[in-house]
Amino acid sequence: MSSQGSDIADGIIPEKRPEHIAPPRTKFLAWHKVRKQYIRRHQWNALTKRRVEGKWRSDLQRPSTCGAEFHSSMHVARPLRCLVIPGDHLIDLRSMWAEISPSDCFIRYLGFNQGHGSEDEGTDVHVANNSVTSLAGVVPDSQVLRDRFESIAAPTSQAYAHLKHYGPYHIVNLDLCGSMFPNTVKPVEPYYTALKRLLEYQFAAQKTSWLLFITTMVEPTVIDNEWMQRLCKPTRENFQSNEDFANKIDTLISRAAFGAVEGGGQSVNLNDLSEEHLIHLFGVALGKWLLRLGHSARPEWTVEMSRSFRYSINETKGAVMLSLAFEMTPNFAPPVDATGMSKLETTPKPFPKESASAVKLAETVVKIADVDGILAKNAKMKSELRDEAAELLASAGFDRKKYIQWVADGEPPTRG
Repeated sequence: MSSQGSDIADGIIPEKRPEHIAPPRTKFLAWHKVRKQYIRRHQWNALTKRRVEGKWRSDLQRPSTCGAEFHSSMHVARPLRCLVIPGDHLIDLRSMWAEISPSDCFIRYLGFNQGHGSEDEGTDVHVANNSVTSLAGVVPDSQVLRDRFESIAAPTSQAYAHLKHYGPYHIVNLDLCGSMFPNTVKPVEPYYTALKRLLEYQFAAQKTSWLLFITTMVEPTVIDNEWMQRLCKPTRENFQSNEDFANKIDTLISRAAFGAVEGGGQSVNLNDLSEEHLIHLFGVALGKWLLRLGHSARPEWTVEMSRSFRYSINETKGAVMLSLAFEMTPNFAPPVDATGMSKLETTPKPFPKESASAVKLAETVVKIADVDGILAKNAKMKSELRDEAAELLASAGFDRKKYIQWVADGEPPTRG
């Protein structure tokens, strides 16, 4: 790992070394499936591009203004800052660059990859990082740490030091290999602790709205009742205090789940809920947890779920993957002079109340779309997405023709 004051100097353009070109890869994995490209295009990239060209535009430095004077020692002060959990070949970052680069902004990222970091020479991550940071507009001191995202929970860790150095962030994309759904297989507390640490930092350091993407598996058959009860506590409280929220929840799961629970101390009766109900409940509960944290911060932050999706990963076990998107917006208000000493009039700025945000959250969870169903009904879209994914994978050293054949064969699991 490089020293804190040298190789990770903010925005300085380092020199590149040529990389050995390996034979085309032919091993395709779950995140290479066409439906993942749907998520990239219609969720991650679409929401990012809308804000880059909208509310973030004035805050972002334009490569076009650098002209011919742009050179390797230039400092990039205002890039689009991204925190990601990338795979070894940085496909998601390549996809975002392809979508965002025409919008004329720099991109700078920090990634966490438990297997390898971009400083591990010769690894796929190292080669991919050199390739991506060579793209026009990508700040080349962007890097991938050989560490877990959960490591940021410790304030003395290198992971947290890098988090602060590269942040604050416009985009946080947590494409998790594990699960934030309370389950009996692996504890979820490390994810929630790390996410809370991230929110503490972002709420203090970020002065504009930002996007949080969370991709997590939901497997109702291995639910951990105790931890699910903890997560559902804010949802239960909202259900009891807000009739509009209760009515919206009633479109997702039965009201009986929020009735009297034997033994007391529980927030929701999970016993009679179907697997589909549990998936809906988790979506609302996670959003409510974030919403409660946002409204307890100062200044308050509004949390709003944006377009979100799901797809099946194990029909036998009822397991699905949820790809959730949240927009975080700070509620800054101008000072009010109640004495009349100042002649300037202050117009009160209305902010969404937590109760109203909770209702919108439940409405959005109802609309979470099934990617498998969408693609099954639209062969043309699937073909277009297949071709997009093929180009991205080819840029990362994969065999384009064999990928297209792999999709035609039904995207079977591969080994070796």
